[in-house]
Amino acid sequence: MPIKRGLIVAAAAVLAVSLAACGGSGATTPAATTAAVATATAATAPATPTSLATPQATTAPATATPTATPVASPAATGTLTIDGARIDQFAATGPNADPVYAATASGLYRRSGTQAWTHVSSRPVTGQLLVDPTNSDTLYQGDHAPCARGGTSIAFQKSTDGGQTWQTLPGGQDVRPQVVDPAKPSRIYGDRCQLAISVDGGQTWTTSPVVPSFDVSAMALTGSTLDVISTSEGGTSRLVPVDVSNPARPVGGTPLLEFWGGGTVAAPTGRLVVGEPHGVHVSADGGKTWSFSRTGLEKVTVSVDALGTPIPQDELSQGFGIFAVAVDPGQSTVIFAGTIHGLYRSTDGGKTWQPVTGVGPIRVRALAFVAGGAQLYVTTDDGVTLLANP
Repeated sequence: MPIKRGLIVAAAAVLAVSLAACGGSGATTPAATTAAVATATAATAPATPTSLATPQATTAPATATPTATPVASPAATGTLTIDGARIDQFAATGPNADPVYAATASGLYRRSGTQAWTHVSSRPVTGQLLVDPTNSDTLYQGDHAPCARGGTSIAFQKSTDGGQTWQTLPGGQDVRPQVVDPAKPSRIYGDRCQLAISVDGGQTWTTSPVVPSFDVSAMALTGSTLDVISTSEGGTSRLVPVDVSNPARPVGGTPLLEFWGGGTVAAPTGRLVVGEPHGVHVSADGGKTWSFSRTGLEKVTVSVDALGTPIPQDELSQGFGIFAVAVDPGQSTVIFAGTIHGLYRSTDGGKTWQPVTGVGPIRVRALAFVAGGAQLYVTTDDGVTLLANP
């Protein structure tokens, strides 16, 4: 496909905002979202870890809501805390499986259904947390410094007892884990700026560039196809399908989309959803054809394709970006988008969008469905909110 040169007039600081969903280019790291992407049934429920405490989750006062009038918004609980400590990161086994995990300044907690949170470990979670969808006792955490700037190396760790103890795996140093293959759970996909793949449960890793000189930032797995978003230092992003049927030799295909700024992707059954600074793209045929919309997202996206047209100054000033997308596992036409200024919801497959109450005009970094889609955990810069999805 022809590649356009970006006519980008945004300053570097603005580019950093739009790339906040990416690990590269100096962006902050979103919490794990892959549980909202791949559906898997958990194995037999593991034994409950030794309880250090059994606090109940409480809620802090909800932040202000967007000014636009929302339509059919889910009910929100407010910002969640455990023993008075804010939940900073959330990870789910899967949209239809328990348990779920939460990280606070006091360590790691675990919960099944409506039970009380169990304090699993006082050890802080320092990387992106990922749960094996086939064995909820197996957890991974890791991260890397910003790709463009570099920095201190970060250890990759694995737990096989629900987070009570952790083992450092030197081969995974500087890997941010993103997806565990539910069909082959020893296979993990992540990034260390380039695509990183492990076939032995995180012990060893191989890396390969999906697009030369582009940094991998987001991915979603469907069968043996890994849809990967990579971003260049100048801000051009491409969505590339990667055939991982042979993980030792991943093969990148023809780019399905190209856009400016950081992006995020979800690939539930029968859908491919991409959020980026200009709006949301939805495909029902694996990326062969796309529908695009920003109707209702005007306050959180840019009005132009910034690869070919300068962004208006007023839009640069107000901020923009979509950093997380998730499709309701029980209603494929219901899609949520986490943006620079709150959470939005579409009930018509992404054609139109409405702001959701209960989540203030704050950056939404991650989304994860649980309870078969009845609940949605929303991670923001202010913490984690739980929504009851109608």
